[in-house]
Amino acid sequence: MVSSNRASKAGRKPNAGAFAQADNVVENYADMRIQSIEDLKTQLHYAAQFRAKYHRPFITVSYAQSIDGSIASRKREPLVLSGPKSWELTHQIRACCDAILIGIGTVLADDPQLSVSRVDGKNPQPIILDTHLRTPLNAKCVQRNDVNSWIINGKTDSIPKIRVLEEAGARPLTCAVGTDGKIDLLALMDLLAAMNINSLMVEGGAQVITSFVNSKLVDLFIITIAPKLVGGLQVLNSRGLEAAQYLDCEQVHYQHLGNDIIVWARPGWKVT
Repeated sequence: MVSSNRASKAGRKPNAGAFAQADNVVENYADMRIQSIEDLKTQLHYAAQFRAKYHRPFITVSYAQSIDGSIASRKREPLVLSGPKSWELTHQIRACCDAILIGIGTVLADDPQLSVSRVDGKNPQPIILDTHLRTPLNAKCVQRNDVNSWIINGKTDSIPKIRVLEEAGARPLTCAVGTDGKIDLLALMDLLAAMNINSLMVEGGAQVITSFVNSKLVDLFIITIAPKLVGGLQVLNSRGLEAAQYLDCEQVHYQHLGNDIIVWARPGWKVT
C-alpha cells in the first residue's frame, strides 16, 4: 500500500500507450517484485509517473547492519560493515536514484561524500536533513564541485549561516517542521516532488530511518546484513518508533554477496 498525499502533473508527458502502461505499473506497484538491481532500474523507469500520482518520490531505504541490528558503535562511531561486493551494490543503488538523503548526525559522524565511485553511473543529488544548520563548511558533501548539496533546514532567522553555507557551495532549503521540532517529512516530499525528484535513496542514520518508517514513507527496503555482532546503535530507535512496532515485510528476497546477505523487501503497510 502506497502512502501518499495529493497528486500533481508530471513534467514530461509520454505518448498515450506509454502513459497507459506506466499508469498500470504505478497502480500495481506493490505487485512488482524487486529482487535485484535490474528490477530496481525497471521500477524507477516509471518513477516520474509514480511522483505524479503520489506527489512524492519512490523511496528506497538502504543501509548496512550487523546481525544484531547495529549500524554504529555504542558511542555512535562509524563501523565498516559492508563487504566489497555489498559496497558496490550500494553505489549501484545510488546511481539509480535521483537523490540520496541522510541526516545531520551521519554527516557529523561519517562525513560521507554521497557520490558514486565504485561503479559507473551518475551522482545522485545529496540531501541533508539539518534543522538547525549544523553542517560543517568543510564537510565532503559541501565541498563537492559537481553538485550543490541541499541542506534542508527549519525556518530560521540565521541569515548569516545560510549565506556562509551558500558561499561554501551548499544550497540551504527551508522546510516546515513538525510538532517534534524535526523536519516535516510530508512537507519535504512536497518540496522534492516540486523539484522533480522522482526517486530517493535514504541511507541513514537511525533517527532518519525511524522517522521515514513512522511516516510510512518507504516503498522498498534494501538491507545489507553483515556477519558481525556489535552490540551498538540499533537501526530503529525503539523510543521513537510508532508505525512499525510490528511491520510485516512482503515479497522478501535474500541475495548473497560475498559474506553478506542482502534483504530485498517491500513494506506491508496496513490500511488504517
